[in-house]
Amino acid sequence: MELAEAGYLKQREALAAHERMMKALAAQEYLRERFEPRPGDPGYLCLSDLLMAIKGLVPSNAKRVLDYGCGGSPYRPLFGECTYHRADFVGGSNLDFEYAADSRLPPEASDYDCILSTQVLEHVEDPIVYLQECYRVLRPGGHLLLTTHGIFEDHAAPHDYWRWTAVGLQRMIEGAAGLKVKTVKKLTTGPRGVLFLSEREFYRLRFESAGAYGTLLSLGIRAVQRLGARRLHEASDRSFPQHRVVDASQSGRDMYIGIAVLAVREDKRRR
Repeated sequence: MELAEAGYLKQREALAAHERMMKALAAQEYLRERFEPRPGDPGYLCLSDLLMAIKGLVPSNAKRVLDYGCGGSPYRPLFGECTYHRADFVGGSNLDFEYAADSRLPPEASDYDCILSTQVLEHVEDPIVYLQECYRVLRPGGHLLLTTHGIFEDHAAPHDYWRWTAVGLQRMIEGAAGLKVKTVKKLTTGPRGVLFLSEREFYRLRFESAGAYGTLLSLGIRAVQRLGARRLHEASDRSFPQHRVVDASQSGRDMYIGIAVLAVREDKRRR
C-alpha cells in the first residue's frame, strides 16, 4: 500500500511539474526569445542558430502540420496558412491531441505533410516509439523536421533522457522509423559552442560564501553579465558565422550543441 501511495504521489508531482513547465513555455518572453532572439538573451547563441536551421528546413507547401511535443509552439509563424495541429503530454492547454508517457498519438492523427519536433526527442522515454509514430502519421512524401541536442546540460521537463551524435541520430531515424534522412545539420559548433557552454556556467558562478570579497566578486560577475552579454553575442555573430549551422558532413565540426534533421517518408508501407 505504501509503495502504491508513493508511486501515486510521484506521478502527481511529475504532472504538477509538467503543468508548471507548460505555463512557462506559453509565456510571451519564452516565445519571443525563440522566434525573435536578440543578442544579450541568455540562450541567444544557441536559440538564434536553432531558428536559422528551422527556417532553412521548413518544407514548402506543407498544408497539414503536426507540432509533436509542441510546448508553446514558438515556430508556428514559419508555416503560414495551413492546418496546424498541436500535440503534447497530458496536461497542456489548447491541444489537438494529448499523449501519455509512451508518446503514442490517437489513431485519428494521420496524413500530415510535415511533423515539427523541436527539442523534444531528448525528453521522450522511448524515442524509437516516438519516431515510429512520426512515420505512422506522415503521409507518403511527408517530412519530419526534428531538432535535438548534441551537447547540453540536463534540463528535466519533467525528465531529460538522451543525447545524440549526428550520425547516431540519423541511424536511429532511418533504422527504427524507416524514414529517409535528406539533411543533417550541426548547430552552434566549435568556438561558438564553447562560448555558449562557458556562458551557461558563468551565469551560475556565485562566491558569497567567501565573505565580503566573494560578495564583491559575485556582484562584479553579474555586472559583466548585464553589460557584456550583448557585445559577446554580437562579436560571436561577426567572428564565427561559419560555426552557426553547418552540414554534418563538414570536417572540423566535432563539437556541436544541437542537431537538425529533415527526413521524408518515401514508401507506402502499410501503417
